[in-house]
Amino acid sequence: MGLTSYGIITGAGAIRSSMLLNDSCEKIREDETVSRTIDITGTIANGMWNYGMPFPDIAIKPVATLAEHGFDGHAFQLHSFAGTYLETANHLFAGREQLHHIDPSRFFMRAWVAQVPDKAPLEPIYAHELEEAVGDVLEPGDALLIATGWDSRWNTAEFTTASPFFSDETMEWIVQRSVSLLGVDITSIEDPRKPPDVMSQLAHYFAGDRLLLAPVVRLREAGKGPWTLTVLPLAVHGVCAAPCRAILR
Repeated sequence: MGLTSYGIITGAGAIRSSMLLNDSCEKIREDETVSRTIDITGTIANGMWNYGMPFPDIAIKPVATLAEHGFDGHAFQLHSFAGTYLETANHLFAGREQLHHIDPSRFFMRAWVAQVPDKAPLEPIYAHELEEAVGDVLEPGDALLIATGWDSRWNTAEFTTASPFFSDETMEWIVQRSVSLLGVDITSIEDPRKPPDVMSQLAHYFAGDRLLLAPVVRLREAGKGPWTLTVLPLAVHGVCAAPCRAILR
């Protein structure tokens, strides 16, 4: 190793310094990747919110313990719409695709997040809010995630009964943009005051083979995007929906 008259490191020392710099840059890139990973899955736990009948309460109970059996294990009582779930058109229409029909490539997609103003109980979500948020970037085949801040009420009494919902114009805006997946932090895109068997908004959306992800959390941390959304539902045969893990990266 030597120094030139200008104080520049030469020889083996220069090579080692270059390697250290490259290692440092790679570490920065790794840290940035980790910091840009957001788990938008809500936690499943005893006593959590639920949609009510005919769906049973969520229950998690130990069936084996280290003290008694030498290993730990639990039994789960869940249903299709427990926690954060992925849903198909078969929820409303017989003969349509179920989860096991979906090619795994559809579980990975580009996603944009529409950051709309915080919504009060039973407040509509309007089409112009989505247009202002992502209308300039959303393309056919993208996933659209809508952040209303409602996930801050997870496990409160009003989380399902007073959920914000879509106006008719909002769903039409979404359908016209041919999104592949719609993700929301609310529990109902329909007005919760409607009779439970009136699902005109959902029927309009599922007229095509689209996917619905709901309810998610932490979208306020995601900005606008774009992100790569990964959604991995439980591999259950013959069902319209199942709990899933959803990650933005």
